[in-house]
Amino acid sequence: MPSVPSYFDDPDAAIERVQADIAAAQERALKAAEVKQTLDRLRGRARSPRGEVTAEVDPSGQLVDLHLADDATSIAARDLSALIVETVRAAAQDAGRQALAVAADAFGETSPVTAQLRDELASRLR
Repeated sequence: MPSVPSYFDDPDAAIERVQADIAAAQERALKAAEVKQTLDRLRGRARSPRGEVTAEVDPSGQLVDLHLADDATSIAARDLSALIVETVRAAAQDAGRQALAVAADAFGETSPVTAQLRDELASRLR
């Protein structure tokens, strides 16, 4: 029966493997912190087709800014409400696309992190 190499067979190689694992973990943590900072600054923006409504959201889809043009008051309240909701939704989609691009750039298009974000965005932004 062949023996399984152990840490005791080549302690120097074992130490090198552990050090490489630590370095890789530190690199992933640094990358994750950079991605978080980028996402914290990210804003999705959208403007209604005729420019009556402009919306800005953060990566979670929270509305952070809303501008109504002066002529927006000439739109019926019900229609203006719908236009605001549509524009905020479009801004959230923009933020989602940007966040997905950041994750894909940092972790790879097929990484588990990117895949999970893609799935979350797909279910949230239907």
